[in-house]
Amino acid sequence: MIKKLCVFTLYFAYNRQVRLKYLEKIMPQDVELFLFTTKSEKPKFHLKRFKICTSKNKLSSFVELKKFCRKNRIEAILNLGQLPQEGYIMTFATLFSKTKSFIYHVGTPYYRASSHKKSWRCKAFLESAFYFPLMLFADKLYFASPDITNHTKKLFSIYKNKIFYLPGTIDTEMFKPKNKQQTRKKLKLKNKKIAIFVGRIEYAKGSDIIFKLAKKNPEILFLLIGNLDNKKRTRIKQDNIQIILPKNPENLVDYYNAADLCLFPSRVEGFGLVPREAMACGTPALVSNIPALRMIKQAIKVQLKTNKFDKAINNFFKLSKEEKQELSKKSRAEIIKEYGDEVCKELYLRSLLK
Repeated sequence: MIKKLCVFTLYFAYNRQVRLKYLEKIMPQDVELFLFTTKSEKPKFHLKRFKICTSKNKLSSFVELKKFCRKNRIEAILNLGQLPQEGYIMTFATLFSKTKSFIYHVGTPYYRASSHKKSWRCKAFLESAFYFPLMLFADKLYFASPDITNHTKKLFSIYKNKIFYLPGTIDTEMFKPKNKQQTRKKLKLKNKKIAIFVGRIEYAKGSDIIFKLAKKNPEILFLLIGNLDNKKRTRIKQDNIQIILPKNPENLVDYYNAADLCLFPSRVEGFGLVPREAMACGTPALVSNIPALRMIKQAIKVQLKTNKFDKAINNFFKLSKEEKQELSKKSRAEIIKEYGDEVCKELYLRSLLK
């Protein structure tokens, strides 16, 4: 059994800290946990069990991670994202050593190009192509969605014995239902109909569709929680769009609960944390029918077109109070059943330690 596990990432991101905290929670106390990141990113992580070690910068990580693994006798190293860059650094660090390399594909390499505008597709395609050599050197490859896992096994059958499903997890004790009216009052939201979007406000996440939907539905307040540069922000003239800076999980729970519906018209996903967090709060989710998201059984799924989303939104708000409450209960129940901490614990321990 592995006793020294290192997690490697070049950048801080909210979903990465979520996964690190989950590992702290479930890993046996005799397992030593290390986080290797860059010096500039270290202050952003708030962890209890992980020993945080750093490199001077991204480029020096190639050499410094290798030295770190050898010096500390690291038995396995797992990335958190930013492939293929992190994958190649890990490959170099573990090549011809006893340290095992676990590549976690949080994204979807072969769908990546389709998530960009035409001018970026060539770059996205080339970046995607660099994923596949990692399969040769990795000891294990993890994917966060069962359909993507199965598709990859068929596409690369020669590597199928090292490809595994390892889902994201949702803290259903944190993300849970609250009184909607009280939460709206707390956040000073007076609109009767509220839809929420959380994530990067960019084309790959379907933000262009959100803006079109806002024009079509002036009676709905669209809450967009994410970063948007000032130039783009000043171009938004719609009164029913409110852009809010990213929130920590505790505050995000309130916004999920204040909304009637979570919108997630993403063009590419490896897991889809946002709609699942919203559903854990009892807020139904309307998502694009793409790999990973189409596996959310109780989510409303539609084709990635503005008119399809518009029709689904209107159908949702036509539901009776009782029908909405039933969908809310079923949404939370699915998340607890499929992605709750205890449900995934044994799978994680078996996959990462044995």
